[in-house]
Amino acid sequence: MFKHTCTNLTTLPRQRVRQWLNGFETIICDADGVLWHFDESIDGSVEAFNGIQDSGRNIFIVSNNSCLSSENIRKKACNFGFNVLPNHVLNSGKAVGNYLSSKNFQKKVFVVGGIGIIEELEKLNICGFQFENERIKKSMREFATEMSVDADVGAVVVGRDDAFNVCKIIRACCYLKKPQTLFLGSCLDAAYPIGNNRVLAGAAAMIASVKTVTSRKPLILGKPNPWIVREPIKSGVINPGTTLMIGDTLETDIKFANYNGFQSILVGSGVTELEKVKKIRDRGRERQMRLVPDGYLPRLYDILEYL
Repeated sequence: MFKHTCTNLTTLPRQRVRQWLNGFETIICDADGVLWHFDESIDGSVEAFNGIQDSGRNIFIVSNNSCLSSENIRKKACNFGFNVLPNHVLNSGKAVGNYLSSKNFQKKVFVVGGIGIIEELEKLNICGFQFENERIKKSMREFATEMSVDADVGAVVVGRDDAFNVCKIIRACCYLKKPQTLFLGSCLDAAYPIGNNRVLAGAAAMIASVKTVTSRKPLILGKPNPWIVREPIKSGVINPGTTLMIGDTLETDIKFANYNGFQSILVGSGVTELEKVKKIRDRGRERQMRLVPDGYLPRLYDILEYL
């Protein structure tokens, strides 16, 4: 009905929006920027999420956050008051684990990133390890020459890493010198604004460092890659034709919706400004239109009016 128009749903008659929403059996929400900001839920998001749940629809959280495991993201959500069902949280760390499992991967994984990736690998009996507090005490050359190397490493996974440093770059690149070693990334989220003109570096910064040194291109398994929802789609739990994606970023959430055949709503509580979307829409360039959502709401809470 609103395909790639970024229609502000609050300007339309309620019945028209309600009729559109009635066509969705499943709603997928991004986490950061839609449901919460770091350690605080966004006003009204708990009521909206639980209202969707109470309406009889399937509702999932699909996040690129790999610092936490999918289960710990669910626990975080439940602590805020979101009624999240078991197995209804999917994240990039889980997507990495499922990908390796599908390949019958038997080797070890060197992880540059949060503990969430290692926990997801452990669930699938895949050995992941990292060096959290490693520091260069000599020269970079001496470190690279003297460091021990595990010959059984068959994959390197890079995600957002709060303790990212040169040691991790050197170690990851050493393993990736072998062409048969898999190079996987959690997502390409570049930065997370935290106010006062300050940002946190996202996984894209860590991945770019390793990519630059190795000249290898990683397989990114978080959004917008459809792999993150491969299992529920394959099993029939999610039907793309009756699924709505609600997100706050164009390059991950909205593109992800487009790749999967979902319809989409952009909310204004996250990183993307409405004016930016309007400019892309009004240019009308075919390749960029996949970044334009179908609808727009100032925040998730506004959806309650149409349930």
